[in-house]
Amino acid sequence: MRVYRSLEEVALLPQDVPRAVAIGTFDGVHVGHQRIIGMAVDMAHSMQGVPTVVTFEPHPGAVLRPNSKPTILTPLGVKVRLLERYGVEEVVAVPFTVEFATLEPAEFCLRLLSERLGARQVSVGANFRFGRGGRGTAIDLLSLGRDQGFSVSAIQLIKSQGDAVSSTRIRRLVAEGDVEDAARLLGRPHLLAGQVVAGVGRGRTLGMPTANLRPPEDAAVPGQGVYVTRTHTAQWPSQDSVTSIGTNPTFESDDVVHIETFLLDFYGTLYDAPLEIEFLARLRGQQAFATKELLVEQMHRDVEEARRILADAREAASDEDRPRLW
Repeated sequence: MRVYRSLEEVALLPQDVPRAVAIGTFDGVHVGHQRIIGMAVDMAHSMQGVPTVVTFEPHPGAVLRPNSKPTILTPLGVKVRLLERYGVEEVVAVPFTVEFATLEPAEFCLRLLSERLGARQVSVGANFRFGRGGRGTAIDLLSLGRDQGFSVSAIQLIKSQGDAVSSTRIRRLVAEGDVEDAARLLGRPHLLAGQVVAGVGRGRTLGMPTANLRPPEDAAVPGQGVYVTRTHTAQWPSQDSVTSIGTNPTFESDDVVHIETFLLDFYGTLYDAPLEIEFLARLRGQQAFATKELLVEQMHRDVEEARRILADAREAASDEDRPRLW
C-alpha cells in the first residue's frame, strides 16, 4: 500500500499503466463506500491498472463548517488499513483547505484526476459533490471526464430499512449507543482508537482494573453506557473486554466522560500503549448505585453477560476480519 499526503508526492506511472480511482471522503468506509471502492478495484484489474482511492484530510466538514464539524468514524490510519483490506493499492490523502475548496469543478478534475493521477476510470457515489460550493455533480463529472479522458461510474446509494446508508447516519447511531445497528451499516464493529492514560485506579480497588482510553478529540465516541467489546494492542492478541463510557456517577459529580475498559482474563500493563476497541453490543445505560457493593455486583453481572455474547460472536467472526492500528 502506498500512501501519499499530497498530489505532489504521487508517483507517475508508465503510460500503459492506468489508474482506476474511487474518490470521496469515505469516513467509516461503510458498506456503501465499499461498493464504490469495489468498482474501482474491479475496473483496475480489468485494465491491468492500479486501484487508487482519493480522499481528503482533514474531513471537509471540519474546514467548511468548523462550528459544527463532524466526529470521525475512521481516522486516516484506520481508513488506510481498511482500504488495503478491500484491495486498494494507493491512497492519496489530499490536504483539504479553504483554498482547495474554491477550485471550480473543471479545475478540480484537471488537477486531481487528469494531470497528476492520469485517471482512466473514476468511481463516485451518485450524491458526490465537488468543486467550489459543491457545484459539481456526478453528471458534471461524467461530462468533464469525456473532455479529460476518463470514464465515470456513479454508484447508487445503498438503502437499509428504507434510509440511505451514510456516515452521518452511522455517527448518529454511534452517539446513541446503538453500536449493533452501526456495525450492520459499517459491515464490521465500530472501532475506537486512542492512547491508554493513567486513571485514578478505582477499578483495581473494585477488583476490575481498567485501561483508560484517550481518543482523539474528534473521535466518534459511543453514547454513555456499558458495552461488550474486543480490545487490541500491539503487544497482546485480541482480548475480550467490557467497556464503560460515562461520568462515573456513583463516585463523581464533575460530568467528565471517561472511557474505561476491563480486559477479561488479562494480566499485564497497558499504560501509554496504543489501543483499539471494537464495540459489539450495548449491555445497559449508565447508572448511579447507592453503594460501592451494589456497583460491584452489577459489574460482575455485566462481565458474565459479556462472556456469553462474546462466545456467540466468536463463532461468526475471526481475528483476521478486522483492521489493525499496527
